Amino acid sequence: MALNLDVVGMEHKYSRTFVVGREQIREFAKAIKCDNPVSHDLEAAAEAGHDGLMAPVTFSAVMALLVQKEFFRVQDFGVETMQIVQTDQRFVFHKPLKEGDELSCWFVIETHKESFGVDIVTSRNVVRNQEGEMVLEAFTTLMGRDSEAMADIKLSL
Repeated sequence: MALNLDVVGMEHKYSRTFVVGREQIREFAKAIKCDNPVSHDLEAAAEAGHDGLMAPVTFSAVMALLVQKEFFRVQDFGVETMQIVQTDQRFVFHKPLKEGDELSCWFVIETHKESFGVDIVTSRNVVRNQEGEMVLEAFTTLMGRDSEAMADIKLSL
């Protein structure tokens, strides 16, 4: 099954609130070898003027992955048989992510084009905190091809 052609404009609101936890920040910072004290030590974060630990900028990818997985699971997107590769991701930060943030996310498919037998889709995530302030925007480009169609092509060769 190929990608649905009317995907542009498809929207999805993530069903959960993502709460940024202190230990999540520490574990993530350790995993990516981020040694910035504001991501590990409350005193260092307070000295820098923060009221909790600050998440490394790449921490936002954790939520972005959850939102995309849910979207593909609940929407009729036509990806059951597709092989998908992420080709690009860009973040626009409006506020830093910090301990205690309660984040909600809205997801929309912005573009779709077909080229050389593959579908290329760009999505936009808008993330807001518990105050309704925009925290970040994430733009992701995915490229996929229908694995069943590719198998048919290989079999006929």
